[in-house]
Amino acid sequence: MSQTTPKNQLASDSLTTTSPTFILVDGHSLAFRSYFAFAKGRDGGLRTKTGIPTSVCFGFLKSLLEVMATQQPQAMAIAFDLGVPTFRHEAYDTYKANRPETPEDFIPDLKNLHELLDALNLKIVTAARYEADDVLGTLAQQASIAGYQVKIVSGDKDLFQLIDTDKQISVLYLSADALKGSKASLKEFRPQQVKEKLGIRPSQVVDFKALCGDKSDNIPGVRGIGEKTAVRLLNTYESVQRIYGSLHEIKGTLHTKLEAGKEDAQKSRKLAEIVLNVPLEVDLENCILKGFDISALTPILEKLEFKSYLGKINELQKQFGGKVEETPETETQKLLSTQFKPSTDNEDDAL
Repeated sequence: MSQTTPKNQLASDSLTTTSPTFILVDGHSLAFRSYFAFAKGRDGGLRTKTGIPTSVCFGFLKSLLEVMATQQPQAMAIAFDLGVPTFRHEAYDTYKANRPETPEDFIPDLKNLHELLDALNLKIVTAARYEADDVLGTLAQQASIAGYQVKIVSGDKDLFQLIDTDKQISVLYLSADALKGSKASLKEFRPQQVKEKLGIRPSQVVDFKALCGDKSDNIPGVRGIGEKTAVRLLNTYESVQRIYGSLHEIKGTLHTKLEAGKEDAQKSRKLAEIVLNVPLEVDLENCILKGFDISALTPILEKLEFKSYLGKINELQKQFGGKVEETPETETQKLLSTQFKPSTDNEDDAL
């Protein structure tokens, strides 16, 4: 496991005041956002002429390129769930039990996405028994220690708990309708933005979910306590531990609910807390953007019929940190264009 300083010199360059940027992508979150942005339209989603679904691949790549254009990262990694039970499922068999079935056409689209990301030479990271959130949390800590500013692309508010100004960790949040416009709508969340949206600090997100739960993950919380009450309690007592340490001060039905729900609060907190020390076999230097093999990327772009990207493959190479070597023909064409550059003078003057 490596936590070395980036070799691109930006982290240690005394003339550079801004740390290099490491983009972490919540793979499944962005994939599902892409799917529901395009696959649920009137035409049934994006497909090739042969019927291959491409909504996930198109939306994911589109968003990725917009993030790269605006953030100019030096390194990137993408975390995915493995789709098998994790330590949370082992401890609580009802965890995420109410999730709907994965759409049938999502599965081949996701498989092609992995092929596309591999061809782009992007690092995909997974971990047995852990979720993508845990992988992201661990990588964020490692990259921060290595001197990067870390920005996590996700539509999952659970990741707000990772935001830390001192560690230069923020979240580029994708709203539910972020991909429906001509450009993906990403808002960078730091502590102030979390406070404005949720009414609490990033460090209180885990306790927030411990109190009011999370229906999407089937995290119970304390029965009868909603988001507003959870915020009010945390603003008064700071944490779940202090709330229960001051339970004698809380009167009436709220006291009764908290007392009855103490076990559920503790259980919910464990489910909501992201692990920051997953045993990952990842060298951060392998996440530095170094470009890709054009001969490997071209076939998948052709398969997906992404003609616009095929026409910009040299631009993509530069965006992903690669070098574009000019062919002799290109050099000749540049020489000819310079020698025979049209005059800016009015042609009638020469007559």
